[in-house]
Amino acid sequence: MLGPQVPGRPSGLPPAVEMPAVPIRAQNTRGSLLTMYVLRPAWLIRREIALTAAVVGLVGGGWMLGGWPVALVVAVYLAAMLGVSAVRGWLVALLWRARIIRRWDRAARFAGLATHNDRVPRVMEATPTGAGERLLVRVPKGGAACDIEDRAPWLASSLEAAQVLVSADDLNARYAHVEVIRRDPLDAFGVLGWPWTDAPDHGWVADAWEPIPVGVSETGALVTVSLLSDGLVPVQGGPPEIEGRP
Repeated sequence: MLGPQVPGRPSGLPPAVEMPAVPIRAQNTRGSLLTMYVLRPAWLIRREIALTAAVVGLVGGGWMLGGWPVALVVAVYLAAMLGVSAVRGWLVALLWRARIIRRWDRAARFAGLATHNDRVPRVMEATPTGAGERLLVRVPKGGAACDIEDRAPWLASSLEAAQVLVSADDLNARYAHVEVIRRDPLDAFGVLGWPWTDAPDHGWVADAWEPIPVGVSETGALVTVSLLSDGLVPVQGGPPEIEGRP
């Protein structure tokens, strides 16, 4: 008979109907179910839980100390703190970073970046850009930045982004820089004017030794060049500059 030779099994013809491979799944235990559906989601929203617990604790403590008048004063004071720009900016940045971490964790798992012990690349820093966001992620032990780069198309699809760009950190190979491109920065900004257009009106004179802005990169970063330098200097946000000397 023709067909694949499998040790211990009779050989024969391949199946007449092509079938996908049967996925092998580990049997769930109570501990794994608790981790997947309770502990992991709770850990990802720990910031929101801590903020809610702090507000409830302060208002509840005021209620226990002096009844509803004290609780009302505490609530009004907390609401007034949101009017402070520094506090409001810190809170918005905290909640934005928490949302980015949750989206990344979910996308990394859908993209197949989870290891055998359920570890995924962890977001260490997150910064908003004109094109989306810039992430600094730490890969699990035994992994490399190229693992994330290989799954970039799947990450972009899971993140509902246009593109994901990955590059290894120059100083530590365990870290990777991830650019999530969600929009064209030129379309997002509209008509762009030169940042130094109003400089003479403010009495500021450009220095030829300082980097000069010339455009915007695909990630929304400002591209600058140096007219005078002592050697080859990389252009911020763009390709290497042509060497120039005084």
